[in-house]
Amino acid sequence: MNHPEDPVEQLSDEEIEEEEAKVEKEGMKEVDEEEYDDEEEDQPRCGWGYLPDVCLRQVFWWLRDRDRVRAMLVCRHWHHVMHSPSLWRVRTFNFSGRISRTRRSELETAVCYAKAYGNYLEDLEIRFSHPLNSLVSRRFQQTLRTFLAALRKTGGRLRSLTINHMELDRAVWCRSVRNSLVRSLTFYLRREGSRLGHLSLRGARLNLPQGLEVLEAVAAAQQHVHLGRRPGIISLNLEDFFSQPLAVYGSPGFAHVMNSQGMPELSPPIYCFHPLLPRFRGLSTLTLNYSCVSDELLAALSVACQNLRGGGSLRTLIVRCHVHEPHLQMISGDAWVHLARHCPDLRVQITVERILSLNNLSQILLKEIPLRSLSLTSCYFSEQDWSVKPALSSILPWYGHCLQKLTLDLNNSHESVDEEILDLVQLCPRLVYLKVWAFLHISFLDFLLQKRLDKKCCLRTIKVRIYTNKYETHDEDEQLEEVYSRYRQLIHSELNYFAVSYPML
Repeated sequence: MNHPEDPVEQLSDEEIEEEEAKVEKEGMKEVDEEEYDDEEEDQPRCGWGYLPDVCLRQVFWWLRDRDRVRAMLVCRHWHHVMHSPSLWRVRTFNFSGRISRTRRSELETAVCYAKAYGNYLEDLEIRFSHPLNSLVSRRFQQTLRTFLAALRKTGGRLRSLTINHMELDRAVWCRSVRNSLVRSLTFYLRREGSRLGHLSLRGARLNLPQGLEVLEAVAAAQQHVHLGRRPGIISLNLEDFFSQPLAVYGSPGFAHVMNSQGMPELSPPIYCFHPLLPRFRGLSTLTLNYSCVSDELLAALSVACQNLRGGGSLRTLIVRCHVHEPHLQMISGDAWVHLARHCPDLRVQITVERILSLNNLSQILLKEIPLRSLSLTSCYFSEQDWSVKPALSSILPWYGHCLQKLTLDLNNSHESVDEEILDLVQLCPRLVYLKVWAFLHISFLDFLLQKRLDKKCCLRTIKVRIYTNKYETHDEDEQLEEVYSRYRQLIHSELNYFAVSYPML
């Protein structure tokens, strides 16, 4: 359930006190039950004033901050319920860095919330619109620094922190502002990162030294002594964390941060670290770019990601690979085997965009990878000098024993891949999700549904967009309707089904 967002209309502590004082002057008093006469006691109690606390909390959840303050002043019962921690645990702030004459500043809104309810806050998301100039980026940096400082002073214990799409490699971020923002974020993560269970810095696009500095703070916080036998970070999203052109795999620093188990140098006395605790113990889900993957990183993850029983904690590794990112590193299959041996529950999800040639794919998709989900997309850019058929018939069958989800978006010079995909479905008995955007014949869908009806595959989700090189798709739509009619009972009872024709010229 998402929290209603209206940070602009939030009242400050002073405004709340003024409202409460005004109500007290008007003589608002809590009704004493003893004042009811016998006749009123016999009548059934109904109305808003007698709703149970659990119902009031469900209603108050949907109110804006200003309306919550007004409801808080209705009676002492509502005032008490409004201070329930469950109403303030989830919050999203939208920072634009712009100044409005009619609305309260974003800084005042965020700091006021941190002071009033920061000790209840557990799930925080900070959204930031792309800055138009350096002045806006500086305002955001100052706002984030002040807000994090106020939040830290309240003694709050964030369980989830999301700050996505800062894109610090853009020209509007001058060096001093970017350095100040990284220092503020690093300081907060070093102090409070041991309490976090989920951290997403997707789209930060930091340079290598600053990115390693932030990760070092996160990793060091996982060795805090107060963790004891409890896990720290469970989910870590580092997709586009580094600037896109960086070949992170060529630097040993990233793998070292993920693997190092020593006490950080020159740590202030206030930080208490346990040098023997493995970093990222309890880490279950990790998302990163393929430009970060190396033999050293896979070896580091097999050591650093340990559960409380000493085994591998890593269960989901999500890797994104794009044609514009460095992706020509050589990774050995033994490194994947070593990681899978230490993390037996590991499931790898790989997304490959605009890399469909056989030579490049064969370097990325090694047969030793415990691949559960694969997405291959051409992003509507066709190439004349290669065919996608060899990849579908030579590489993907390697994962017939483990592949469960397959997404294909192929626009390769009107190349039809019906037979290759049907053969692949038969070779993957565990495949339950199939999404295909490609140049296909209508008969492909008919054959696929017939295989499902005959129990020759176990698909539960079928989503197909049939590309065509015609403007009008009336004939194709009629054929799709006929296919749907023939398998209506199967679709309604067992499938999540979608099929449509799409002109692609």
